[in-house]
Parts: sequence; C-alpha cells; structure tokens
Amino acid sequence: MGWLIKPGRGHKPDYVLMIAVGVLMSIALVMMYSISPVLSYKLLGSTSRNFYFYGQLFSTSVALIVGVVASKIYFPNWKKWSLPLLVITIVALSIVMLPGLGFTKNGATRWIRLGPASFQPAELLKLTAIIYLAAWFESRREKMQNWREVLVPFALMFAAASVVIVIIQRDMGTMMVLAASMLGLYFVAGAPIKQYGALLAGTLTAGVVAILAFPHRMERLLVFLDPSKDPTNTGYHINQALIAIGSGGVLGRGLGHSYQIYGYLPEAANDSIFAVIGEEFGLLGAIVIIGLFALVVQRGLLIAKHAPDTFSRLLALGITLWLGFQALINIAAMLSLVPLTGIPLPFISYGGSSLMLSLIGIGILLNISKYTDLTHTNREEAHANSSERRRVRRTHTTNPGDARRTA
Repeated sequence: MGWLIKPGRGHKPDYVLMIAVGVLMSIALVMMYSISPVLSYKLLGSTSRNFYFYGQLFSTSVALIVGVVASKIYFPNWKKWSLPLLVITIVALSIVMLPGLGFTKNGATRWIRLGPASFQPAELLKLTAIIYLAAWFESRREKMQNWREVLVPFALMFAAASVVIVIIQRDMGTMMVLAASMLGLYFVAGAPIKQYGALLAGTLTAGVVAILAFPHRMERLLVFLDPSKDPTNTGYHINQALIAIGSGGVLGRGLGHSYQIYGYLPEAANDSIFAVIGEEFGLLGAIVIIGLFALVVQRGLLIAKHAPDTFSRLLALGITLWLGFQALINIAAMLSLVPLTGIPLPFISYGGSSLMLSLIGIGILLNISKYTDLTHTNREEAHANSSERRRVRRTHTTNPGDARRTA
C-alpha cells in the first residue's frame, strides 16, 4: 500500500473544493427526491415512487468511496498508469462497437450493458485521455517546438478520438468537452502559437463538417438559431427547457412543484436537470448552481497554478477544464446559448458513470492539493503584497529632508 501515500506528511486537502462538490451532490439528491415520484411512476408504474432517488443515492455512495480512494493515491502514480489506463479505455470503446455487446439508446450506441446497469466508455476517455496527455506533454516539454514529434502525434490522437466519438458513437457533446480539455492542455504545455492556431483552425473546420454531414446535428443547429422553429418536433426539447426556466421566475415554483416533469421536459433527471432546478428554485437557484461550479473551477485552477511539478500541473488543469466545460456546455444548452448536446451536468445529473468518474477527478485534485499548501501560498502572496506596499510607501516618505540637503 506504499503507493497510496507519499513518504512524509503532506498538507491538508482543499476543503473549499470538497465543500463545493459536496453541496452540488447534496442538491442532486434533493432534486432526485423531488422529481422521483413522478418520473418513477412514468417508468415503473406504481412499483416504486423513489426509483430515481434510491438510484442516485446508491451511485453517490459508490462514487464517494471511489473518490476517497482516488484522493489517497499519490498523484505521480497516475503517470505510471497512464498508458495502461488508456489501453483499457480503447478496449472498452471497441467493445461498444461489437454487435451484441454495445447498448443502443435513442439511436446511438454508446453504452456497455453491465447487468441492470450500463457504462459509457466515452466518459472514461475524458479522464484517461487527460492523464495520458499530462504525462505525454510532461515527457516532451523540451520538444514542444518540434512539430514532427509533438504536433503530428497529438493531431493523430485528436483525430482518432474524434472519429470514434463523433462519427461512430455520434456523441458531439462529449467530443466538445474532450476537445476543450485536450486543446487546453496542449496550449498550456507550451504549444507554439502558429502550430496551435493551425490545429485550432483544423478542429473548427472538422467540427463544421461533422455538423453538416449529419442531418440531426444540422437540425439542432437550425433550432438553436431559431428556437421557435418546429416547436412540436425538432425544437420540442429546447422549448420545454426554456418554458421550465422561464416559469420559475426569480424565486421558483418551490421544491416538488415542477410542472415540466409531468411528461413535458425530455430527460428531466439527466441532461435537463438544470432546467428543473430553474423551474423549482428560479433565478436564485440557477445562480447558486453556476456559482458553485465557478468555485470548483477556481479551486481547480488554483491547485494547478501551485502544483508541485509539470505533470501534476497539467493533470489538475485538464481535470478542471473537463468539469468546467462540461458544466458550461450543459447549462448553456438549457439556456439555448449553444445547440443541445446531450451531456450530463457534473455531480447533479442522474446516473453513475459520469458521477463516479467526476469524483475520481476531484479525488486526484484533492491529492495534488495535499502537496500544495494553498493556505500558506495565499498567506505568502498577501504578505508579499503588503510588504511591497510598505516598501513603496517608505520609498516616498522616509527622510524627505535628505533630498532637500542633497539639493
């Protein structure tokens, strides 16, 4: 078990991050308890009125255990395991494509059936790709200018992930989150501006082609440009989400008083949970959710800034970008600021795969924070700033008579 903890004592983990994530998970349980009677009746009839609540409670319990274990693993070990983890993910993605082993839902085959549960390997790819790229960029930090050794292999990895997720699994939302994380890591690792610009231009061009090549994505784009277009068919989902958020007003209808969950709002417990929060808790509730995610991102960036080495800095940044962009895209889609993508809201949406992997990411951040004294760092910065101000004041006020004598 020596691989769990670094010899010697570290600092305390980032309790602010822990509290923010804990509040988000508590809100998820409250929301599932609120909407579970209606949604459970729709799914199972009268057999269980708390199906969604019990399912979320079980997923939360398992995810907490896994997250705690991840927080105990000394972060350099993830660098050793980066390649095996990526290989396992590739195998899982391949299993999805095998007939009879993949599970199809809403016309897309993205899941592996595990008894009564299902698992989406693309969620695992978000984490393992970040771990692998953090180790890969760290080993090539002296060669970032060499486009043959860095840009070309990275572009090939990026293209392979895009083909599997965007074309084969038809999951544009997951690829948007993964692309933001991968491109962010490449930029912070020291990518030359010209090479990064060329890669970014190629990515945007490929994204446009991926939208134009699939009719359902083109329809979503047209609905995004005009939400009133075909409100009973293609635009039904976004229109119901906007109705839910708009009807909540400033203070909301109240806990358990959502109208949209009565068969109107699709995926009310999953992708559309933010719209239900907006309906039941209004603008204030939505602001609280956005503020909590902003706090998670702020703490993640702070941990990355003061991380002890290059690998941990890139790893913390990648995890923060992943969770931050996924929350941003989900919330923006519910507000019709971006086209609908179908990705879960981290820590809140119903389901186990996303929650478990998100908590593993948080566990890694907490472990890195234990070897980064954020409290001491903040005190040092505050002390340095105050000392600098005192020094400047002394420069202007000490011994003004000397200047007159010199004159």
